[in-house]
Amino acid sequence: MLQDIKKASKHSIIYSIGNIGIKIIGLILIPYYTNAKFLSHDDFGALAILEATMQLASGFLGMALSHGLKRWYWDKKHIKHQKDIFFTAFSFLLAILIPVILLLLTISDKISLLIFDNIDYVLLLKLTLITAGFKVINGLTFTLLKLKSKSVLFALVQISSLIITLTVIIGGLIYKNLGLEAIWIGNLVGEIFIFIALSFVVVKNISFKFNTKILVEMFNYGLPLMLTSVAGVILLTTDRYMLNSTEGLVDTGIYSLGSRIANTLQVIISTSLVSGLTPLLMKKMNDTGNQRYYSKIMTYTSFIFVLGLIGLSLFSLEILKVFTNAKIYWESAGIVAIVSYALLFGFIRNNANIGLIVVKDTKSIGILTLIISIFNIGLNYFFIPLWNIYGAAFATLISQLLFLGFMIYISQKKYFIPYEWKKIIILIILSAIVVFIGYKISFLNVWLRIGIKSMLLIGFPFVLFLFNFYDKVEIESVKDIVSAVFNSKKAKKKTEEIS
Repeated sequence: MLQDIKKASKHSIIYSIGNIGIKIIGLILIPYYTNAKFLSHDDFGALAILEATMQLASGFLGMALSHGLKRWYWDKKHIKHQKDIFFTAFSFLLAILIPVILLLLTISDKISLLIFDNIDYVLLLKLTLITAGFKVINGLTFTLLKLKSKSVLFALVQISSLIITLTVIIGGLIYKNLGLEAIWIGNLVGEIFIFIALSFVVVKNISFKFNTKILVEMFNYGLPLMLTSVAGVILLTTDRYMLNSTEGLVDTGIYSLGSRIANTLQVIISTSLVSGLTPLLMKKMNDTGNQRYYSKIMTYTSFIFVLGLIGLSLFSLEILKVFTNAKIYWESAGIVAIVSYALLFGFIRNNANIGLIVVKDTKSIGILTLIISIFNIGLNYFFIPLWNIYGAAFATLISQLLFLGFMIYISQKKYFIPYEWKKIIILIILSAIVVFIGYKISFLNVWLRIGIKSMLLIGFPFVLFLFNFYDKVEIESVKDIVSAVFNSKKAKKKTEEIS
């Protein structure tokens, strides 16, 4: 098992390079986005709504075919038909996307009226919809790269696209004074570059054979997941739409910035781990005794996610003060920790639903996601008038916690996996205590504050020893590697023995 985890870790690290690039570029852009010279506070709020709209459009237009591709590509019954499967999914998706997007473009003025109560955003909505279309197609190809463990190519294309996107956006903001148009032109150009750069991957991995039978199976499997995807996006974006309608674009922008920073965990940690582990998880589903593997993956990845959560939550205020150009956005610091824990619950939930994927019960996932999304709308409706942006954050947190609880209950009934829940609960409780302490010392001198927070972060893994978080074999393995680190040959030998 350690050998499998080692292999997955290597790919996860490579995937994380591209994902870290996304967040670095995001941080580079924050000073421009929060500078009234380039974007007004209302513009920044509108950007949040447009991004939510693109998420919603991508979830709907993708029809969850990426999930179907994941499930069928390494199925032992269809190994010889992998190229047929990819061609079927790719061509069908393209045939649906083009007419649907053209239809949406013709009614973009009505969509603008519905969301913004005016038609000032028609052009931006058109750019958003076209970008969403390219994003969906590119997403299917990226899924193929993950399934084939082509992490280096994935990272190279992603980083190249990010550099191109960044150049176009900054050029448009500074030299052309295009405002929001510069951002969406940059995003579109970046997606077009990905489409062109990965065209050889598409050609290399298709055989011109349309397999209707597999498409029907994938579609039946993916339809509930499409509803899940759309409902999931609604779950993640309802807060922005409702903040916009009740509190206005400025508050929407402040909340969005906190969510954007918290989403660093999703992009760098969650996405990287999922990308690296997906091929192994899918291959393991045919193995006997895979439950322990899935259990350990849950524990290890939750530990990594919590470490990132603590670091980000502790230093969110300092990050905002460094990267924003207006004090109005510093209020976002309080949102970061709340949304981060919501993302943690979502991350654990995505691990916990592997049982349902193994037994191909996507219907349960879809129904549960839809129910929680409706519940989330109700929570936002109730909490936002009471607590404004914090109401939206707590609505998301509560929804994700309930979602996790129900997912565990249903998934374990269908396919039991002996997860180490005691360890995961210890992780959550202790990390919450650490984050709370960091929040309470925000009034201290900046250097004293940073020093204490750094000690809290560094000391957290050692505190876990007191609660018997680590297994004896894990402790011994770490000791062996650490004791050998002063001798490179010995270290190499020890690592090979452990693997």
